Parts: sequence; structure tokens; C-alpha cells
Amino acid sequence: MKKESGVLLHITSLPGKYGIGTLGKEAYKFLDFLNECGFSYWEILPLEATGYSNSPFFNCSAFGFNFYLIDLEMLIEEGLLTTRDLRGLDFGDDPRRVDYLTLFKSKQAALRIAFKRFNNLDPEFINFKKSKNRFEFALYSAIKDNNNSKAWFDWALEDRYYDEEVKDKYVKHYAKDIEFHFFEQFIFMKQWNALHLYAKKIGIDIIGDVPHFMAYDCDAMYFNPDLFMVDKRNLATFVAGFPPDDYKKEGQKWGYPLYDWDYMKLSNYKWWKTRIYLASNMYDRFKLNHFRGFYQTYAVPFRSPNAKKGRFLDGPGLDFINDVFQGTKVIASFLGIYSKDLDEFAKKTNLPCLQVSLQNLFASEKDFREDLLPSNTGENVYLYLENHDNDPIREVLKSTSPSIKNLAYDRLRSEGHKLNVPFDSNASSIELAHYLIELVYASKAEHVTLTFQDMIFSGKESRTNTPGVDSSLNWSYRFLEFEFNKRTINYFKELNKKYNRHK
Repeated sequence: MKKESGVLLHITSLPGKYGIGTLGKEAYKFLDFLNECGFSYWEILPLEATGYSNSPFFNCSAFGFNFYLIDLEMLIEEGLLTTRDLRGLDFGDDPRRVDYLTLFKSKQAALRIAFKRFNNLDPEFINFKKSKNRFEFALYSAIKDNNNSKAWFDWALEDRYYDEEVKDKYVKHYAKDIEFHFFEQFIFMKQWNALHLYAKKIGIDIIGDVPHFMAYDCDAMYFNPDLFMVDKRNLATFVAGFPPDDYKKEGQKWGYPLYDWDYMKLSNYKWWKTRIYLASNMYDRFKLNHFRGFYQTYAVPFRSPNAKKGRFLDGPGLDFINDVFQGTKVIASFLGIYSKDLDEFAKKTNLPCLQVSLQNLFASEKDFREDLLPSNTGENVYLYLENHDNDPIREVLKSTSPSIKNLAYDRLRSEGHKLNVPFDSNASSIELAHYLIELVYASKAEHVTLTFQDMIFSGKESRTNTPGVDSSLNWSYRFLEFEFNKRTINYFKELNKKYNRHK
């Protein structure tokens, strides 16, 4: 059986000079690092344009991409920028953190300078602009620019509801703004395609991530509100959430508008098929976030103050999955504790699924699940210790209470016996981290994914995201170049060979 391993690290977390990780030389260096370690794939988070929270899962478009990821040094090499152009622009002063507010102003300023030098008569650019979806995103972005970056439902009344009059007004009077946003997307795709081509050249797959939901403030809600459950004013009637539980008595109201699956079916799910076609061309494989939404979604009334009065609504089901995802390399993101009928649905899809082990290994007796142990993992699984929403191993080992730690050590000892990985309860923290990594490596899972945080044994400060917490620390952590070091390469090169996961 062919086994493999890979690394989860979002592009924004890469090092670099201009405030955020990009599609530039540091991304190429990271691919070389993965190649030297013997990994088979690089797993990233969504690349779509983000909303005010800067979360890669809070998208204002399904077809427009994140201009923050455009590399400025590549534009200097192309002659579209000079180093002098960037003097005086503030990209933040902490190499460990992305300062999004500061970065927004400076990156937009730099890209507008590059746009002035760009040849918009380039035949490739002219052809690029023919896409209806790209035009809508460029137009939407231009209207947003001229409404002080507000959400579409707070725009000036004459712009708030899309029609031919709005389109004609912006095409006539704001053509340069529309062209600029076409330029941003063209440069993004040019840099992305070059990076992806290099990854293919050295034999590294790139696994993308497609969010299930769209943000309320998105171009699809503006141009195609009928795709969603809306009223006569194009305002959502229901939004996505999660039912009340022990963690949150009032439930969770996420705020994403819900799809009108009956309406989508009339067009044979054209919007979704276009989206999946794009993902299939951009990535070698891709995860589809919140895959359970195709089975059912917890719907919360839009005007409800919390999620107590929500109810489950059915998704399009297996027929949709067998139609839309046929022939694609999609990975179903089923995470969490679900009902028996949802587990059955997940199995019927026959798609590879995600599984996270670390939290379960360190869970209380009440929350512990035997089926999520590495020794019980099936083959058709992407197995993680933890992902971007969890604390790194180092923090888990540091913060676990003595009583839970005793429970966990008993499980670790048992797992080591089953998987032939010797356990030493007197081991140092870093040795325990390596032991945990070996447990998932020794499992039957065909695919094992590590976070870069766990590879270099970094702490709580490097956590990518804390769900449900509005914090500037979310999505902002960055690594430094020296952390992609030879010692780490040698360790994982040997580990990948030892467990037959070397590419």
C-alpha cells in the first residue's frame, strides 16, 4: 500500500520582507524544504479573497483571490515596481505577525503603482477578462471601493441592488477601477500557476481548501441572490450555525447565508460545478470544508439573537455528490462528533475524510472516542494530530491537567503497544511530541498531515486560529526562514523513510 505524508501551512504564515507570506521566493523555498524532507504534499488553506476578519474561510467571492498573497518582489523583477516605489510604505514592524490593517493600505498602494506600468493590451490579459465570474468580482470590488469598503447591504442606495443601470454606471465612470481589480487577479493567477508548476516539477502535490459557505458580504449574494435563501429585499432568511451544547448553551450563530438547493438544482448546480472545476484546475487535490452541509445544515433565523431556535435543513445529498464531484480529487472535511446517520452518510460518499487525533488522546473520559485512536484509523483517511484550529502539541503537553495527563499517558502507552512504537512516560516534552508524531506515522492511514508548528515544536504563540474568538492573533502568525533548518529536514527525512512514507 502506498503511504505518504504532508505538511499543513497556510501561505500567509511564510516569512518574507513585505508583511505577509506570499507566492514569491519563500514559497519556492518551502517547497524545496518539503521535498528534502521526503513529504508528498503541501496542504494550504483557502486562497479566495477574504472579508473583514481576514479568515481564509470568510470569503467575499468564490472566484476572486486574495491580493495579499501577490508577491511584490516578483513585480520588481518584472519591472512593474521599483524598490524606490516601496519606500515609505508601512508593511508592519513585527516579522512574526501580519498587521492586516496596515498591510491593506500599503499593498493596495503598491499594486496601484504596478498597475500604472502594466500593459493592459497584453493578449493574455485581454483573454483573462472574458470570464463572467472574474468580471463580477472586479465590478463588485470596484463598487466596494467607491462605497468606503462597506458591505453591499450598507452601500449607497443607488448601488445596493444590482441591475443593468448599476453595471452601465460603473463600466462607464469607473472602468479604471474595474481594470485594476482584473489586474490584481491576473497577477495572482500568474504567480500561482508558476508556483504550482514548480511544485509539479519537484513532485509535490498541492492540496487546496474550498470553503463550503460564503460570507454574507460576497459577490454571489449581490449578483445572484437567488442562489441563497433570501427574502424580497435579498436579505437572508436563515444563516448557518451550530445547535446549543455543553460548550455554548445558546448555540453558535455563524452568519453565513444558506444555499437554496432547490433553486440551484434548476440550473443543474451550475454555480457549484463551476467552482469545483476551478478548484480541480488550481490544485492537485482539494478539501471541501464543512462537507456535512451537503447532508444537512443547522439553520438559524436571520433575526434571531442566538442559535436556540434553529433547526436542521436537508442538503442536496448523495445524488449531488455523485454528480458534482465525479472524477475530482476531493477530500471530505468531516470533523467533530456527529450523529449516527451523518456517519453513515460520510461512509456512503466513499471519499477520503479528515481525522484529528491529538484532542481525543488528551480528552476526558466523557469526551474520549475509541474509534478516533490512531490504531483504529482506516486507510482512506487524512490523519492529523491537530490542525489550524487547535493548539500545537507543545501547548497541549504544557497545559493539560495532571489527571487528564495520566489518562492520556495510559492511552499513549496502549497505542504504542498496538503500533509497535515504544512509549517512555519520563521522556522530555519534545521527545513526547516526536512520539505522538510517530503514532500517526505508524497508523494504517494512507495520508498523514503534520502542521509546521508541530514539526518545529513551537508553542501557543504560533497557533493559527482560535475559533469563536475575535482576535488579531488569528491568522496572523508567521514563521522565520531559519526555522526551515537542516536538523528538521534530517529528522523527517529519516522518519518518512522509516515508515515508508518517503515520496
